[in-house]
Amino acid sequence: MDDWIARIRSRDAMVFEDTYHGERPSGSEVIPRLIAEMRSAADLYTRGKFAELLGEMGDASVVPYLIEELSCSDTRLWAVFALHKLGDAAGVRAAAACRIQHPEASRRLDS
Repeated sequence: MDDWIARIRSRDAMVFEDTYHGERPSGSEVIPRLIAEMRSAADLYTRGKFAELLGEMGDASVVPYLIEELSCSDTRLWAVFALHKLGDAAGVRAAAACRIQHPEASRRLDS
């Protein structure tokens, strides 16, 4: 999983995209690791990539962590997308409230 995480962190767009859309690791350790990577990311761009990825993983246990990301203007857009992607009622409500308060967080959903 370390190599996969390193490719997700890559600033090379092609490496990131190939990894993001490719085969993903599975197992009980994946979600906790992605949450830890999101929280420890040194830059907000990488933090946002991990937020988006958490939404794509389909595990609603991450909703509270993504709701926390709504308070950060630099990761908000990714968190709104991820919460909508998961479809969890509490997450969708939080994302909708965020979109009202911060209309710029609607950009990606509306395009």
